[in-house]
Amino acid sequence: MSSMEYMPRDGGFSITVRMYSDDLLLDLLSLYELPENHITDHTYTGPGDIYQDYINDRMKIVINGQQHKARLVESEKLEIETVMRLFIKYSGEIQNVNISNNILTGIYADQVNLFIYKDDGNELAFRFTGAYSGEELKLNKQD
Repeated sequence: MSSMEYMPRDGGFSITVRMYSDDLLLDLLSLYELPENHITDHTYTGPGDIYQDYINDRMKIVINGQQHKARLVESEKLEIETVMRLFIKYSGEIQNVNISNNILTGIYADQVNLFIYKDDGNELAFRFTGAYSGEELKLNKQD
């Protein structure tokens, strides 16, 4: 599950991604060569900075026609899940947002990724799959 919320006071978008840690490890291994000492009990235990690259590889965010990369703010490894919090610096009017989400779709054929977008005038939810991985968000004009 992922969420993206426009936070004008903070100067951009707050993004949160929650995943089962064992699924995250599988997808990380499909993209990167991880040192064996960073894998324990089917979970990635190494430094969290790899999460920034992972999210930017698996989730593309285009705002007003320009692709933006998310910056990792923090990650939290809980009992069976990993929570990643990221930020995209942005200011100005939001005319359109395009999202592409391929998290775990190369690992599981039936993967469904719930994605929630929120700003001052919109709250939208989408279900991304391997066959349906992108959406142009239809945003109401903000006054």
